Amino acid sequence: MDQFERETLMRIGFIGTGAMAQAIARGAVASGVDPATLVFSNRTATKACDLADELGATAASSNASLARQADIVILAVKPKDQRAVIKEISPIVVGRTDVCVVSLAAGRTLDQITTDFGAGIPLVRVMPNVAATVGQSMTALTATRATDAQVSAVRSLMDSVGRTILIDEDYFPVFQALASCSPAWYFQIVDSFARAGLKHGLSKDSAVEIAAQAMAGAAALLLAEREAGTIPAQLIDRVTSPGGTTIAGLLAAEEGGLSTALVGAVDASIHADSHLG
Repeated sequence: MDQFERETLMRIGFIGTGAMAQAIARGAVASGVDPATLVFSNRTATKACDLADELGATAASSNASLARQADIVILAVKPKDQRAVIKEISPIVVGRTDVCVVSLAAGRTLDQITTDFGAGIPLVRVMPNVAATVGQSMTALTATRATDAQVSAVRSLMDSVGRTILIDEDYFPVFQALASCSPAWYFQIVDSFARAGLKHGLSKDSAVEIAAQAMAGAAALLLAEREAGTIPAQLIDRVTSPGGTTIAGLLAAEEGGLSTALVGAVDASIHADSHLG
């Protein structure tokens, strides 16, 4: 039995069955996790049952019941609802020595969650993004008091829906801006390119497809070249030529404040993050 097989034998429970929990659970099953190791609970019980039936997993009768069954308890609820869920399950979780709690809530720190439980339990904080729904998330992970096996199991779970990086919690606000917020900005960029295409005679649908695929291809190329140490500036140089169309457009974008606007977007997101939780 290899490490991945040992990790997937851990029973994983999801409290909350929204879009992110569904994406992670479906990705896990698609990557080879035994659905029999998954258990779900939700405020609307039928939603947990429906997801469990779809995947061949189990629906718990309550959050408390799930907390008794799972080795890893994933709090997949909104930040504003997390304290109430913790209050419900803390008497069970604190009394167990073999359970790890995973938080998906933006803006809620490990210290805040520890305080809510009233005890130093094993915690992992995870920050995925919306692309988990298509198996392309960029996810950050940080932990306190969790064992190597618990952290590895959580990381394997998140790797099933994209890439995962371990970082210090101090960098979670900037990670959230760069990975969790940025898809909305990329959508805006694609939509702006599509409007430009429309201006010059393309259909909006064709322009969206062209711009989106160009963005996806550029990202794939950058990630592939990164393995050889290539940086974005080198790829910019590779696709620009003296007096060419690319450098003309790039300089126009910079004159319009492209880089300044993007840095400002990150700054604003980090500021907003400090007011969550």
